[in-house]
Amino acid sequence: MGSTFNDQTQGTDVTKTFPDRVKQKTFLISGLKRGDLAAATADALAHGGAGTIIYTGRSQSELQPVVDHINRKYKTVKMIFVTADPGSLASFRKAAHTIKELGVSIDGFVGFPEVMAVPWELTEDGLESHFQRNYLCYFLLLNLLCDIMKPGSRVVLVTSSLRNEAPAPSWDDLGFENGENYHSLDGYSQSMLAIVLFIKSVAKKYSGSIVAFSANPGNTKTNVQTYVAFDEIKSWLQRKKEAGEDIPVLLQQAPKSLGQGSATVLRGLLDPELEGKITISVQSGAFLDHCQTPKLPHLEFPAGEESAEALWKRSHELIESFLS
Repeated sequence: MGSTFNDQTQGTDVTKTFPDRVKQKTFLISGLKRGDLAAATADALAHGGAGTIIYTGRSQSELQPVVDHINRKYKTVKMIFVTADPGSLASFRKAAHTIKELGVSIDGFVGFPEVMAVPWELTEDGLESHFQRNYLCYFLLLNLLCDIMKPGSRVVLVTSSLRNEAPAPSWDDLGFENGENYHSLDGYSQSMLAIVLFIKSVAKKYSGSIVAFSANPGNTKTNVQTYVAFDEIKSWLQRKKEAGEDIPVLLQQAPKSLGQGSATVLRGLLDPELEGKITISVQSGAFLDHCQTPKLPHLEFPAGEESAEALWKRSHELIESFLS
């Protein structure tokens, strides 16, 4: 069934295809924003009959228009807000405890990046902004919530376009020499690759209990291509080429609507074919692009396993004090 999905598929097409995977289920969406890909994903889940959508953000008032829109269209969906600031690991720890206190089990969790190609900045935890806000906050959240994820539940983290030949990073310098060797696209790229390798580690470490995917929604209006001038992207690519460095992300892609972008995310969240039970060619841990599953030879395990394990170890060290 999934092979019929493509870059023109709408998110509601996916939810209609797998109604039993949506109806009366509980989903956690982290990184919800108004008029954003996350809002389109929440809308498609509500359209499919989701029972409860727990959503996180820094301010409930900022997200109220999204909630009001869903409540008007889909009156049976229960919307629950939990405060969570990706720039604060303490905030995400508190959010995890709040979610646990709801007494619900989670069927699916989707995390969206918060920042794209922003200037050098450290979070309150002293970490490079992209790395924490796009990746590490979700590493912490999943580690805290894994015990309330239902058997067979799904985790999908949204990443970016990825070149098939993307190399596995070493993670030697997460802070770019404290910003001295920083470019906004390098920071963004590092966080996107972290998501891909983290998901592959989740698939391995939680095999049999949690199914996990990373997903590139394509060039929607929330894509980095709309945040960064093309000349800046071009100069960054040229700099990489002159230095003989591999270019990990930022394939130029045709624009997509938010509905089309949400389709890839929702296929990862819902499609049973991706569990590897129907076909051995696809399984948990895959990277999704245009609703399909391209191979990444340097990141797939075992090739990328050493890099993924180094990332997991370093990430765990950074969040260890927030796990209690």
